[in-house]
Amino acid sequence: MYETKLISSQKTYPLRLEVLWSHFNTLEECGIDVDDKEGTFHVGVFKDGEVVSVGTFLIQNNKFFDEESQYRLRAMATSPKVRGEGFGQQLIGFAINELQNRDVKMLWCDARKIALGFYQKNGFTVIGDYYDVPKIGPHKLMYYKIRNHEQ
Repeated sequence: MYETKLISSQKTYPLRLEVLWSHFNTLEECGIDVDDKEGTFHVGVFKDGEVVSVGTFLIQNNKFFDEESQYRLRAMATSPKVRGEGFGQQLIGFAINELQNRDVKMLWCDARKIALGFYQKNGFTVIGDYYDVPKIGPHKLMYYKIRNHEQ
């Protein structure tokens, strides 16, 4: 049994530490400056009461896109114990619906090399070449054009 819902930023910290930022030493280091900014929201997928996938969505425009209403996905992580079971896909679907309700037109992210296939399977498009994020590794810019409910 699983449940997908909006969560607090603090509930994202354990997976951020385990999956994304193992070079940190404490959960507190896993907070990011936009966690509590107006408009930011966090999504969690729970399996049997345990958070198994998280993502943070924030208002941020990228100069590569013309859309006025843009959001950025940051710090998405899924527990290695449940990878391939569809929890990441569930999280993206929930967030896209939330963004549609907010009349957002574009979602973009800096995708790790290892996650490119996941994002492509979920409707994201790659743009440009690899660039390096210090202490984390190669990334590519990816985006998802959000359609309104009426379309």
